[in-house]
Amino acid sequence: MTTRSGFRDLVHGVLPEAKVIAEEGGATLYVWTDTTGARLIITTEGDLVRAVTTSYAGPLAARLADVRAADGGLAIAEIVDADDDVLAGVACELEELQLLGDTEDLPAGDACLVGLGRSVEVFDGPEEFLASDASRMTFAGEDAADETGEPMRFEPESFSPDGAFTMQVDAVARVNGTVLDVARHEVERTGQGFTAAQVRTGGFEMTLCVPTGEPDLVAGQVVAANTYLVASMPSLLAA
Repeated sequence: MTTRSGFRDLVHGVLPEAKVIAEEGGATLYVWTDTTGARLIITTEGDLVRAVTTSYAGPLAARLADVRAADGGLAIAEIVDADDDVLAGVACELEELQLLGDTEDLPAGDACLVGLGRSVEVFDGPEEFLASDASRMTFAGEDAADETGEPMRFEPESFSPDGAFTMQVDAVARVNGTVLDVARHEVERTGQGFTAAQVRTGGFEMTLCVPTGEPDLVAGQVVAANTYLVASMPSLLAA
Protein backbone atom coordinates (compact mmCIF):
# COMPACT_ATOMS: atom_id res chain seq x y z
CA MET A 1 0.00 0.00 0.00
CA THR A 2 1.30 3.46 -0.92
CA THR A 3 1.93 5.76 2.05
CA ARG A 4 0.56 9.30 2.12
CA SER A 5 4.01 10.74 1.43
CA GLY A 6 4.55 8.17 -1.30
CA PHE A 7 1.27 9.11 -2.94
CA ARG A 8 2.20 12.78 -2.75
CA ASP A 9 5.53 12.02 -4.43
CA LEU A 10 3.69 10.04 -7.12
CA VAL A 11 1.34 12.94 -7.86
CA HIS A 12 4.16 15.47 -8.17
CA GLY A 13 6.19 12.99 -10.21
CA VAL A 14 3.49 12.47 -12.85
CA LEU A 15 2.42 16.11 -13.21
CA PRO A 16 4.98 16.86 -15.95
CA GLU A 17 3.53 13.95 -17.96
CA ALA A 18 -0.12 14.80 -17.32
CA LYS A 19 -2.47 16.34 -19.89
CA VAL A 20 -4.10 19.68 -19.16
CA ILE A 21 -7.83 19.52 -19.92
CA ALA A 22 -9.12 22.68 -18.25
CA GLU A 23 -7.91 25.99 -16.80
CA GLU A 24 -10.23 28.32 -14.94
CA GLY A 25 -9.84 30.97 -12.24
CA GLY A 26 -6.24 30.08 -11.47
CA ALA A 27 -7.01 26.36 -11.21
CA THR A 28 -5.66 23.80 -13.66
CA LEU A 29 -7.09 20.33 -14.22
CA TYR A 30 -4.72 17.56 -15.30
CA VAL A 31 -5.34 13.94 -16.24
CA TRP A 32 -2.51 11.40 -16.08
CA THR A 33 -3.06 7.88 -17.42
CA ASP A 34 -0.74 4.95 -16.76
CA THR A 35 -0.19 2.27 -19.42
CA THR A 36 -2.46 0.01 -17.35
CA GLY A 37 -5.36 2.47 -17.59
CA ALA A 38 -4.98 3.69 -14.00
CA ARG A 39 -5.69 7.42 -13.90
CA LEU A 40 -5.09 10.39 -11.63
CA ILE A 41 -7.22 13.52 -12.03
CA ILE A 42 -5.25 16.34 -10.44
CA THR A 43 -6.40 19.88 -9.70
CA THR A 44 -3.72 22.48 -8.97
CA GLU A 45 -3.76 26.13 -8.02
CA GLY A 46 -0.39 27.70 -8.67
CA ASP A 47 2.17 25.30 -7.23
CA LEU A 48 -0.34 23.70 -4.85
CA VAL A 49 -2.16 20.44 -5.49
CA ARG A 50 -5.73 21.04 -4.37
CA ALA A 51 -7.39 17.71 -5.19
CA VAL A 52 -6.56 14.28 -6.59
CA THR A 53 -9.05 11.65 -7.76
CA THR A 54 -8.18 8.07 -8.67
CA SER A 55 -9.91 6.54 -11.68
CA TYR A 56 -9.49 4.15 -14.62
CA ALA A 57 -9.60 4.51 -18.40
CA GLY A 58 -12.25 1.89 -19.09
CA PRO A 59 -14.60 1.49 -22.05
CA LEU A 60 -17.36 4.02 -22.77
CA ALA A 61 -20.05 1.55 -21.77
CA ALA A 62 -22.60 3.89 -20.14
CA ARG A 63 -24.46 6.91 -21.45
CA LEU A 64 -25.04 10.09 -19.41
CA ALA A 65 -27.63 12.82 -19.90
CA ASP A 66 -28.73 15.95 -18.04
CA VAL A 67 -25.28 16.29 -16.47
CA ARG A 68 -25.09 19.10 -13.89
CA ALA A 69 -22.68 20.29 -11.23
CA ALA A 70 -23.67 19.53 -7.64
CA ASP A 71 -22.38 20.51 -4.21
CA GLY A 72 -19.05 19.19 -3.01
CA GLY A 73 -17.35 19.22 -6.40
CA LEU A 74 -19.55 16.40 -7.68
CA ALA A 75 -21.87 15.99 -10.65
CA ILE A 76 -25.35 14.52 -10.92
CA ALA A 77 -26.69 12.98 -14.10
CA GLU A 78 -29.09 10.46 -15.56
CA ILE A 79 -27.88 7.15 -16.94
CA VAL A 80 -29.84 6.50 -20.14
CA ASP A 81 -30.11 3.73 -22.70
CA ALA A 82 -29.58 3.98 -26.47
CA ASP A 83 -33.06 5.51 -26.85
CA ASP A 84 -32.30 8.05 -24.08
CA ASP A 85 -34.80 6.43 -21.73
CA VAL A 86 -33.71 6.90 -18.11
CA LEU A 87 -32.25 3.86 -16.36
CA ALA A 88 -31.08 5.54 -13.14
CA GLY A 89 -29.92 8.75 -11.57
CA VAL A 90 -26.34 8.98 -10.41
CA ALA A 91 -23.97 11.19 -8.42
CA CYS A 92 -20.30 10.93 -9.25
CA GLU A 93 -16.99 12.67 -9.53
CA LEU A 94 -16.76 13.82 -13.15
CA GLU A 95 -13.27 14.14 -14.62
CA GLU A 96 -14.37 16.98 -16.91
CA LEU A 97 -16.44 18.84 -14.28
CA GLN A 98 -14.67 22.16 -14.91
CA LEU A 99 -15.76 22.00 -18.54
CA LEU A 100 -19.47 22.00 -17.70
CA GLY A 101 -19.59 25.74 -17.05
CA ASP A 102 -23.10 27.13 -17.49
CA THR A 103 -23.93 24.73 -20.30
CA GLU A 104 -27.62 23.90 -20.54
CA ASP A 105 -29.33 21.20 -22.58
CA LEU A 106 -26.06 19.29 -22.86
CA PRO A 107 -26.50 16.39 -25.32
CA ALA A 108 -26.35 12.88 -23.92
CA GLY A 109 -22.94 11.31 -24.39
CA ASP A 110 -21.07 8.07 -23.97
CA ALA A 111 -19.19 7.80 -20.70
CA CYS A 112 -16.87 5.57 -18.74
CA LEU A 113 -18.37 4.93 -15.31
CA VAL A 114 -15.91 3.53 -12.77
CA GLY A 115 -16.78 2.13 -9.37
CA LEU A 116 -13.90 2.07 -6.91
CA GLY A 117 -14.77 -0.91 -4.74
CA ARG A 118 -15.01 -0.14 -1.04
CA SER A 119 -16.43 -3.56 -0.15
CA VAL A 120 -17.14 -6.36 -2.61
CA GLU A 121 -18.80 -9.76 -2.18
CA VAL A 122 -18.77 -12.37 -4.93
CA PHE A 123 -21.22 -15.17 -5.72
CA ASP A 124 -21.07 -18.05 -8.18
CA GLY A 125 -24.34 -17.03 -9.83
CA PRO A 126 -27.73 -15.29 -9.46
CA GLU A 127 -29.24 -18.04 -7.29
CA GLU A 128 -26.45 -17.86 -4.73
CA PHE A 129 -26.71 -14.06 -4.67
CA LEU A 130 -30.50 -14.12 -4.15
CA ALA A 131 -30.15 -16.59 -1.28
CA SER A 132 -27.61 -14.37 0.49
CA ASP A 133 -27.97 -11.50 2.93
CA ALA A 134 -26.24 -9.30 0.37
CA SER A 135 -29.40 -9.27 -1.75
CA ARG A 136 -31.63 -7.97 1.07
CA MET A 137 -32.90 -4.41 0.75
CA THR A 138 -32.67 -2.25 3.84
CA PHE A 139 -34.23 1.05 4.82
CA ALA A 140 -32.90 3.10 7.73
CA GLY A 141 -30.88 0.09 8.82
CA GLU A 142 -33.86 -2.28 8.84
CA ASP A 143 -34.73 -5.02 6.35
CA ALA A 144 -37.43 -3.97 3.89
CA ALA A 145 -40.34 -6.40 3.55
CA ASP A 146 -43.18 -6.84 1.07
CA GLU A 147 -46.89 -7.09 1.96
CA THR A 148 -46.47 -10.76 2.91
CA GLY A 149 -43.62 -10.01 5.27
CA GLU A 150 -41.00 -11.57 3.01
CA PRO A 151 -37.72 -9.67 2.69
CA MET A 152 -37.41 -7.51 -0.40
CA ARG A 153 -34.34 -8.26 -2.45
CA PHE A 154 -32.17 -6.59 -5.06
CA GLU A 155 -32.07 -8.16 -8.50
CA PRO A 156 -28.72 -9.77 -9.41
CA GLU A 157 -28.17 -6.96 -11.92
CA SER A 158 -29.33 -3.80 -10.16
CA PHE A 159 -27.86 -0.36 -9.53
CA SER A 160 -28.75 1.64 -6.43
CA PRO A 161 -27.36 5.23 -6.47
CA ASP A 162 -27.36 5.61 -2.69
CA GLY A 163 -25.73 9.06 -2.70
CA ALA A 164 -27.70 10.69 -5.52
CA PHE A 165 -30.87 11.52 -3.61
CA THR A 166 -29.66 12.31 -0.12
CA MET A 167 -29.60 15.72 1.56
CA GLN A 168 -25.84 15.81 1.05
CA VAL A 169 -24.98 14.42 -2.37
CA ASP A 170 -22.31 11.71 -2.30
CA ALA A 171 -20.71 9.74 -5.15
CA VAL A 172 -21.55 6.33 -3.72
CA ALA A 173 -23.64 3.51 -5.11
CA ARG A 174 -24.54 -0.11 -4.49
CA VAL A 175 -23.70 -2.15 -7.58
CA ASN A 176 -25.04 -5.67 -8.08
CA GLY A 177 -24.05 -7.17 -11.40
CA THR A 178 -22.58 -9.87 -13.57
CA VAL A 179 -18.83 -9.89 -14.21
CA LEU A 180 -18.30 -9.94 -17.99
CA ASP A 181 -14.54 -9.56 -18.25
CA VAL A 182 -11.56 -9.24 -15.91
CA ALA A 183 -8.18 -7.58 -16.43
CA ARG A 184 -5.37 -7.63 -13.88
CA HIS A 185 -2.76 -4.89 -13.86
CA GLU A 186 0.29 -3.64 -12.01
CA VAL A 187 1.11 0.07 -11.96
CA GLU A 188 4.75 0.43 -12.97
CA ARG A 189 5.49 3.48 -10.80
CA THR A 190 4.18 1.94 -7.59
CA GLY A 191 4.21 -1.82 -8.12
CA GLN A 192 0.64 -1.96 -6.85
CA GLY A 193 -1.69 -4.45 -8.49
CA PHE A 194 -5.37 -3.97 -9.18
CA THR A 195 -8.21 -5.70 -10.96
CA ALA A 196 -10.54 -3.95 -13.42
CA ALA A 197 -13.73 -5.91 -14.06
CA GLN A 198 -16.39 -5.01 -16.59
CA VAL A 199 -19.76 -5.45 -14.88
CA ARG A 200 -23.29 -5.44 -16.32
CA THR A 201 -25.76 -3.81 -13.94
CA GLY A 202 -29.11 -2.05 -14.20
CA GLY A 203 -29.22 -2.03 -18.01
CA PHE A 204 -25.72 -0.65 -18.61
CA GLU A 205 -22.07 -1.56 -18.02
CA MET A 206 -19.47 -0.06 -15.73
CA THR A 207 -15.93 -0.87 -14.60
CA LEU A 208 -15.34 -2.11 -11.05
CA CYS A 209 -11.80 -1.59 -9.72
CA VAL A 210 -10.41 -3.35 -6.65
CA PRO A 211 -6.89 -4.05 -5.32
CA THR A 212 -5.57 -7.39 -6.54
CA GLY A 213 -7.17 -10.24 -4.63
CA GLU A 214 -9.68 -8.08 -2.74
CA PRO A 215 -11.44 -10.21 -3.88
CA ASP A 216 -10.37 -12.34 -6.83
CA LEU A 217 -12.90 -11.82 -9.62
CA VAL A 218 -13.82 -14.21 -12.43
CA ALA A 219 -16.10 -13.73 -15.43
CA GLY A 220 -19.58 -15.13 -14.76
CA GLN A 221 -19.64 -14.27 -11.07
CA VAL A 222 -22.23 -11.96 -9.54
CA VAL A 223 -20.82 -9.15 -7.43
CA ALA A 224 -22.42 -7.05 -4.70
CA ALA A 225 -20.25 -3.97 -4.30
CA ASN A 226 -20.35 -0.72 -2.39
CA THR A 227 -18.51 1.73 -4.61
CA TYR A 228 -17.30 5.29 -5.03
CA LEU A 229 -18.15 6.52 -8.53
CA VAL A 230 -15.96 8.41 -10.97
CA ALA A 231 -17.05 9.17 -14.54
CA SER A 232 -15.45 10.47 -17.70
CA MET A 233 -17.48 11.92 -20.58
CA PRO A 234 -15.04 12.68 -23.44
CA SER A 235 -17.65 14.55 -25.49
CA LEU A 236 -17.29 17.42 -23.00
CA LEU A 237 -13.75 17.99 -24.25
CA ALA A 238 -15.17 19.04 -27.61
CA ALA A 239 -18.17 20.96 -26.25
